[in-house]
Amino acid sequence: MLSVSAYDIVVFDMEDALVDRRSSECAAISRAIDSYLTVLLGVRPEGGPVFTPDEVKAFMESQGFDPDEELLNVLLSVALHTLTAEPSEAEFGVWDGREMLEAVRKSGQIQDSLGDLGRRKNVHELVKLLKQKGGGKRGFGRIRGLRNRWLALSEGHIMMDNLVNRILAEAYLGEELFHKEYGQNRQFMHDDGTIALERAWLEPQDMSYLRQRAGLATVTSRSQGEAQYVLQILGIGQYLDAVVGQGAGGMGMPDEAESAWIRTLGVGGGTAADYATRVGEAIERTRAQEGLESTVRVAYVGNCAVDSRGLPGLKDRYQLTPIGCVFGQDPKVLQVQKEKGAAVVAPDPRVLLKVLSERPRMRSDHGHGHGY
Repeated sequence: MLSVSAYDIVVFDMEDALVDRRSSECAAISRAIDSYLTVLLGVRPEGGPVFTPDEVKAFMESQGFDPDEELLNVLLSVALHTLTAEPSEAEFGVWDGREMLEAVRKSGQIQDSLGDLGRRKNVHELVKLLKQKGGGKRGFGRIRGLRNRWLALSEGHIMMDNLVNRILAEAYLGEELFHKEYGQNRQFMHDDGTIALERAWLEPQDMSYLRQRAGLATVTSRSQGEAQYVLQILGIGQYLDAVVGQGAGGMGMPDEAESAWIRTLGVGGGTAADYATRVGEAIERTRAQEGLESTVRVAYVGNCAVDSRGLPGLKDRYQLTPIGCVFGQDPKVLQVQKEKGAAVVAPDPRVLLKVLSERPRMRSDHGHGHGY
């Protein structure tokens, strides 16, 4: 039995093209803010949340933040600024880390509720101030005079005094996955992890359809364990030959010459080289799984407007076609990706399926690079 195939290998960016995590991340940040304030500082829980997930999402998108600990730190700082009390850093500075926050909580100085903070927060004024300071992340770093900012512990290791990162990870991952990732039980969160809110852009039947036509792989900024967990929960992991997360290794890992070549891409910086390395690894793993020995035709599906990903160098080394996608994003991004070199940009998953089925070649159902 033969199936038509436009490409031998398709490499997806997991966050751009396979999994919609916007709701899960914004919900995690919303919950983490409330838990930090109530559990660590003694803010009363009634009337929460301080920021709804929709408010988190709106602020994030308007100010160019990613849904991560940096965004949490910004919004938590805003909430701390609205506290009625202003505990003295000099008074409580004799303690470190959680002991310091515990001393503040036990002092009884903080009497507000989450509802009080939610009513007093002034996001409009924050946005205005950010614009005056240069906008977004850059602008926040230049803001001075936020009250109680020292109470947001966001420095150091996540298992030590970085309680901002710790609470966010607990809120997002849930008990089982947090324990797998960090070898400890959660301390501050008890609800299910918001990771359960994630949805697949491409459904299992879509992946099965594509898998009959090409070898499939994905690269991700997540840890290997987290990525595998999400893909299996969504029912699409079984269709992937390779999942390459942060710190992944194993079969198909580029050899010394391959790694040396990737370092010469000129993409500038470890993060960029790391991404290019992972895409190359995904290709090589899938090639090995499929038994493809000759030159293969590769489709990369993701945000093609990110210069630091090093796609031009990968395009030269492999017969790689960059395919952009803007699922759930501002349609203006579509034109930007075209300008950055995407051969085509898919605005939704249905269009992507059509794109990946065009310009067919013949491919055997069992792969192995024969029957073309």
